[in-house]
Amino acid sequence: MQGIEAVAIFIAVVFIWRTIYVKYGNIGFWQLAANQPDAAFEWMESRSDWIVLRPDDPNIEQFKNDADFVGPLKLYVPKLGGMTTIFAKNATINESQNEFIDTFGGSRERSNFPWLSTLTMLYPIIAMVAIANQGASLLPTLGYGFANLGYLLLGAGILLGSFRALGFRYRIPTLIAAVSVWLVGTILSNL
Repeated sequence: MQGIEAVAIFIAVVFIWRTIYVKYGNIGFWQLAANQPDAAFEWMESRSDWIVLRPDDPNIEQFKNDADFVGPLKLYVPKLGGMTTIFAKNATINESQNEFIDTFGGSRERSNFPWLSTLTMLYPIIAMVAIANQGASLLPTLGYGFANLGYLLLGAGILLGSFRALGFRYRIPTLIAAVSVWLVGTILSNL
């Protein structure tokens, strides 16, 4: 029974995390902006619902304390030769981000359902069931699942440079997530 509970918790945590990371964090927008930073900078500068400042601008503190704005967010802009600090109007940020994706989006943002990476998510689930069948309790079973998810993300990050089932479209975020998830799994396994 511990295996079923662990798998249910694992799936719920992964689903909630993916929803927050992809939908509410609008990772597609930020990946596209990072991929086309000069275009993103010009687009944000031309709109009234975005505020783009240099990191040393004294107005940053004013916008940080304003509940009408989301931020500070950072974007490296090559044509400026450095980082910018960005604030977006809270009420319009989602529509604005979607408009940017529609305008500048490429094939990487409009891809098919990630069947392969979704199917490989069975690996940590099967590993969890196997360790639970050997008598492991709930936390070590969860830890084993997350550690194996870390291995899966590491392999995908090295070989493919992405793991789209969890919203990772680029190598570095995939590898960072691999190490982070593996560490969480290792800690849970040893509690």
